Amino acid sequence: MKKETKVQLIIIVILSIVLGILVFTLFKENNNRNNMFAPMEEEVEKETSKDDVDNGDTINEENINLNNYESNINITKGGEYNISGSFEYSLIVNSTEKVILNLNNVTINSEITASIANINTGELVINLPSGTTSTLKDKGSSEYDGCIYSSGKLTIQGEGKLYVYGNQEEGEGIATTDNDITINGGEIYIESADDGLNAGGDIGGTITINDGNIYIKASGDGIDSNKNLIINGGKVYTIGSSIGGDAGIDTDGSFEINGGEVIALGSDMLQNPDKSSQQKYVSFTLNSKISKDSKISLKDSKDNEIASFTADEDFKTLVISNSELSTGTYYIYVDGEKTEYSKAID
Repeated sequence: MKKETKVQLIIIVILSIVLGILVFTLFKENNNRNNMFAPMEEEVEKETSKDDVDNGDTINEENINLNNYESNINITKGGEYNISGSFEYSLIVNSTEKVILNLNNVTINSEITASIANINTGELVINLPSGTTSTLKDKGSSEYDGCIYSSGKLTIQGEGKLYVYGNQEEGEGIATTDNDITINGGEIYIESADDGLNAGGDIGGTITINDGNIYIKASGDGIDSNKNLIINGGKVYTIGSSIGGDAGIDTDGSFEINGGEVIALGSDMLQNPDKSSQQKYVSFTLNSKISKDSKISLKDSKDNEIASFTADEDFKTLVISNSELSTGTYYIYVDGEKTEYSKAID
């Protein structure tokens, strides 16, 4: 074989090896990227199955003081229950009938699963009486993967305060499986390891917000419905993870804003409200992130402030809607300085 031919063969072999390494590297990076943005529920097998959760003592008294119990408690009959006190277990609702829980300054800090778990088909109503403050926390990694979890329809109402901390591994703050969530009132604060407010499952559920003052800070999506989201009133501030792949609001179906005030921040995903919405909105996908703790204002062309807030995390996408918006051009101000970001509403 000629010397030139041997050299050519060596060059071909080297190029083939380099090309193979490049292809493998690109494939690996793409696979990692896909895994990073895959639904978080598919990545982790829950350590505690539903069958592993002890239903505890069956309690069907009208007045329930959690201080009196040292295990999970189980409500099996429909009706209205006044809940007070605190414990470090779970309040389980297991009824095919409607159950109303009046939370009177309740503190629940569950060690392995949801603080409140509605595990049957009956509707669960959580009522927040005026002047009360209740705090719910969970831990662990379970199939009841929300601090408030419901298999049946879930309604939250009232004028009191509710703090929800979804601390389970990749767990939500407030979640249903294949069922609706309706919020009619209350001052609700949610922090979560994954989605803040989630109507999940195969077919999902419709999340409807009619009133209330809702704050959500999530490490996943702020509000995530596998079906629809309808906001008719109230004040909603929601921010998704600043890392990537999450939004302030994410739905698989329709998204309507018909009233109230909405501020939704995200990292790189943006879902605009549907054209069927009865209230106007502005949305932005920015060229670079705006930093945490920045003071943000939305102003019209006459320098009138339409909305303002302080960013609790870095963000790159933004949706704002309230009754002050009308036809015109609007500008984003950061820490008092006008930016190049503007949006016209027809």
